[in-house]
Amino acid sequence: MARPLRVEFLGALYHVVSHGNGKLWLFKHNDAFYMFLDILGTYIKKYQVIIHNFVVMRSHFHLIIETQLPNLSIFMSQILRDYAIYFNRLSRRRGSVFKSRYGAFLVQKDRYYKQLTKYVFYNPVKAKVAETPYEYRWSSLYYIMRNDKRIKWFDHKISLSLIGSKEDLVGLLDNEDIPSGVEVVYNQFIGDKKWADALIDKNRLNEEISGSSLMEKGYITAEEIMWAVTQKYKIAQEALLRGEHKLAAMIAMYIMNVHTPMKLEELGELFRLKKFTVAQRLWRFKKRDLATSRIQKIIKSLEKQLLKR
Repeated sequence: MARPLRVEFLGALYHVVSHGNGKLWLFKHNDAFYMFLDILGTYIKKYQVIIHNFVVMRSHFHLIIETQLPNLSIFMSQILRDYAIYFNRLSRRRGSVFKSRYGAFLVQKDRYYKQLTKYVFYNPVKAKVAETPYEYRWSSLYYIMRNDKRIKWFDHKISLSLIGSKEDLVGLLDNEDIPSGVEVVYNQFIGDKKWADALIDKNRLNEEISGSSLMEKGYITAEEIMWAVTQKYKIAQEALLRGEHKLAAMIAMYIMNVHTPMKLEELGELFRLKKFTVAQRLWRFKKRDLATSRIQKIIKSLEKQLLKR
């Protein structure tokens, strides 16, 4: 049986779910949950993706995603690969971390979106890891209801944009007449059949619309980043790439990771490092150095300079 094609277009709304390979527990402790959310935060900025809601379980995760460009496949491949690298290094293992293909279901906005939101938030209750959906820590609902802003990239207003207010969200979740489940049409659409048929007809001539060319527009180039950083620290480009000034090299690598289409392998080739080393250094930099106000100011200044070009 053929796999369902990926339909990607500007402004698409998806329910994305991905499970660990076999019986793997993807998220064994708090640091693992935070790492996954940090990776999400990096790439939503890079690929202009909007996360409406999320629930991260031990063995899988759910995302409600809106894409401003037709680039869901690119976005998800980066997320899954980066977390897999982290997981394997932490667990001292090799091999696949996620199942071969994540699920991506196009969502019709209106009541289907509301049903999906309820379904996603009730996952911890169904899994018997929480008595109510409000108390599960690794759900966006937890941060919405507490106005908790520890997940800095998560925007409560976006989450509530198609629901209404917090009171409306509580009403949705507590209303027993609204099912906490969804029906999927053609194994790919969460909505009514007429809407699904219209989307299929619209995308028939281009089975999977690639966002690569669109995404390249507006990106900062690696060359521009290297020039800005070497000017800031008054060092030669070769010295930057050799890592002679460690902070400058990490700042350049971080900005490239956020603002260019470069993959970890490409960053590794540029800085003469293995991709695993790149992933590890970026993780340490974000966890330790990026938390300091001095580094934040330097990066914001460089981004402002580069984005004005």
